[in-house]
Amino acid sequence: MLRDKIQKSKIITLEVLLPVSTDTRTMITELEPLKEHIDAINIPSNPLGKLRPDSLCFGHIIQDKLQVETIPHFVARHYTLLIFESQLLGAHALGIQNILCVTGDSPVEGRSMFDLNGAKLLEIANNLRNGITSARRAIQPLDFCLCAGFNPNVPNLQGEFLKVSEKYHSGAEVFFTQPVFDPDNFVKILREFRSRYIKAKIIAGLSFLYTKKRAFSLMKFLGIPYNYIKYIEEKDETELLFETAQKIKDLVDGFYIIPIGKYSGALPLVKKIRKLI
Repeated sequence: MLRDKIQKSKIITLEVLLPVSTDTRTMITELEPLKEHIDAINIPSNPLGKLRPDSLCFGHIIQDKLQVETIPHFVARHYTLLIFESQLLGAHALGIQNILCVTGDSPVEGRSMFDLNGAKLLEIANNLRNGITSARRAIQPLDFCLCAGFNPNVPNLQGEFLKVSEKYHSGAEVFFTQPVFDPDNFVKILREFRSRYIKAKIIAGLSFLYTKKRAFSLMKFLGIPYNYIKYIEEKDETELLFETAQKIKDLVDGFYIIPIGKYSGALPLVKKIRKLI
């Protein structure tokens, strides 16, 4: 379980962007070289509201094939209370020990419900950890390491802290951040986060961008400084991300590598960070 690993040392997780396919062989082959260097694999659920395979099912498949812990993401837009509780019962039976709960974007494909939000999902999961269903029925406790998101790049940071507070008091133990591109500003924000949520663990996101075009399209959303963007395509992006990791390593509990599906290119960064921490 992630909770146990993070108590002993800093960790590295890798985001897997599931292919719109039921063929898992190619994906498993691409991930194989990374498995000895990472502690867990994050699996987003229909990111950006677009169709992908079920994160829970593929989380089980990846754990079975690679023997690496997974962190399926559960997105509130998909669930009613009963469906989510049912999913958690299934997740526990499949050997899933870590989950990440978010509210989610409005879907591009299909319809959304939004009966719940990320904090409510955490509250439901936390109740199951204590052996109580939402109908106040006693069951055997289902232990999960509860994870949530934190976006340090938003203009209204105090509003984001209010969301974090709700998640924290709903049972969140580990917070995965949006990608960090301005480490000096992130350090300032992180110090405030630490003073508010003393027991929470922070895993800092590090995302490849690959092109200036993609960087500019995400500039406002991810708070990417222009001074960072101008080096993309001119400097090894692994080195840019590693420099960020060096600046923040002493204040975080690990790193969350986002290769946007290009796993072989992430391996050198993962190896360098493993040595760093």
